[in-house]
This record gives sequence, structure tokens and C-alpha cells, in this order.
Amino acid sequence: MPIQELLGKPVVVNFLTSGGEVIAYSWHYSEEKSMRHLRSIMRYHSLSGELRRSPDLEEWLESNLRTVLIEGGSFELPDVVYWRREVYEELLKLRCGETMTYSELSKRTGVKYVEVLAALMRNPFQVLIPCHRLLTKRGTLMGFYPLGGEVKRRLLEIERRSCSHREP
Repeated sequence: MPIQELLGKPVVVNFLTSGGEVIAYSWHYSEEKSMRHLRSIMRYHSLSGELRRSPDLEEWLESNLRTVLIEGGSFELPDVVYWRREVYEELLKLRCGETMTYSELSKRTGVKYVEVLAALMRNPFQVLIPCHRLLTKRGTLMGFYPLGGEVKRRLLEIERRSCSHREP
């Protein structure tokens, strides 16, 4: 499923690679905002590498999105030091279609709530590290930086449809 079709809107995706491996990416509705967000991710995690855009990298992302959202698989973080990696690792334990609250994630990781939010805003692998599976204590959607709440709702609906046909 092409990224544009999945998200329901055209986006620009920029990738950060190191040693030929994708170590972060960012997407947004404009090139400028995508690059600004990717640079924010790089600063937060102290990452460096080559900034790239290419059809091959977009195919890599589409394949991984299909694995996570449609097939119910999980993404494996590269062997890179990410600040607050424990937040991302805990999120990767959530199965397709499952949700948890932001405060529950904070408790499970021992990371302060505001620091969890800061880490999520700089998620180096949006959707592949499934921050879209997080809800407020009241069970409502809260933001989804940088693409907005409608995309988060769409991602959860895709997962619920595709994952409901599988055995746990």
C-alpha cells in the first residue's frame, strides 16, 4: 500500500541513513516541515548521517508499514543509541490493534510523563514504532505529531480491520 494511500494525503518523506541503514525518517505535508522535524529528531537523539530521499527508501518504508499495520508484525530498532530508547522498546511490545495510555507507558518505562511525550514527538520511526496506539486516560486520541489526529484514527482503523482476522 503506497504511503499516500495509507495516510490519505500526500506527504514528503526524508530519511536519515548511516552505513546504508535507515536510522530515522520524518514525513510531513511539506518538504520544509519534514526536514525541520527530521533535524529535531537528529538533535534530540544526537544522530548524524546522510539526509536522503529516494524511491528505494520509500519502498523500504512502505514494506515496513505493511508489515506493522497490515500483517501485524513488529519493527526492530537498529542498533543505534536513541535517547529514551526504553519508551520505543516498550511501544514495540504492543501488538497490532492493541492500545495503551500515555500514563501507562510512563509507568511501564519509569520515564516521566512529560519526557515520554518529548520522546514521542521525536519518534525516529513514526508508525513503525507505534505511537499511534497510545490513548489518553479517557480513551481518546491525543495529537499525532506531525500528521494530525485524523491520520492516527485512520491508522488505528486499518490495524483493527487487518488484525481482527488473526489469532493472538
